[in-house]
Amino acid sequence: MSDRLVNIGPPPKLTPREMFRIALCMTATCALGAAVLGGVFIWTDRYQEAARTTSERQAVTQMLGAEASAPVIQIHQYLDAAHQHVIYRASDKGIVFDLDGKLIQQGNGSASAEVPKNWKKLGRIFVVMKDGAPAGFVTEGETQGYKNKIRFFVAIDSSFEVAGVRVVEHEEDPGLGAEVATPWFQSQFVGRNVTALQNADVTRDPMPEDWSAALRERDRSEPTAWRSRYMNLLSREGGKPIYAVTGATISSRALTNGVRVTAHHFEKRWALLSPYFGGRNEHAD
Repeated sequence: MSDRLVNIGPPPKLTPREMFRIALCMTATCALGAAVLGGVFIWTDRYQEAARTTSERQAVTQMLGAEASAPVIQIHQYLDAAHQHVIYRASDKGIVFDLDGKLIQQGNGSASAEVPKNWKKLGRIFVVMKDGAPAGFVTEGETQGYKNKIRFFVAIDSSFEVAGVRVVEHEEDPGLGAEVATPWFQSQFVGRNVTALQNADVTRDPMPEDWSAALRERDRSEPTAWRSRYMNLLSREGGKPIYAVTGATISSRALTNGVRVTAHHFEKRWALLSPYFGGRNEHAD
């Protein structure tokens, strides 16, 4: 039985009407797919933003030992290098200073207003209020780690002592540099005065056993209770260097330098902002 070749001839030509119909169907299909993907992106982006906002608020109140319902003022900071201005925006205030701390402009503002592309973000300051006055602060910072940027929060109480440090984003190596994001390392900053913190250094010396044991308990204790329990150790270690993570001195020094610089910048900025966000700055007197 032999195979037979069948000549089916050239494919039939499409009429302009048919070509238009096919193009229209493909366009409609692509538009529908784009609309669905766009809707999913917008929904998930809003959900992620809402989740991030909730998570940050929880971190701010927890680090300061405040009630979850405590009022929190969020201040966005920007640098306008072209005009040598620093801009601070909150929900209902907009304040502009020059680089020497001279007030340039004060008025109503909005943190959600469009930010010019040439403004550089300088992080945020969260002011936790109690009875109409600041009960503590959390300032956002960023530093270059061993592999990439490390983003962190520094909590400062109303006495201008560090109440806590929390790394919120990093890409350091697990088991090495990533240890700077653990409670035991971050808790070494607790109780240090913001001004005295500027002299903090990093050491590779072995950590005292009693201090190591206390730091290991931090993640199992409420911050205020832990600080009260180990007040003597905090006082003893407050003037000593930060003990580096074994094998990760670069990451340890990076976070220490970042915390030091961020706290110093906050101290200077709050001296300017305190009259506008909750009263007088006792620390500056």
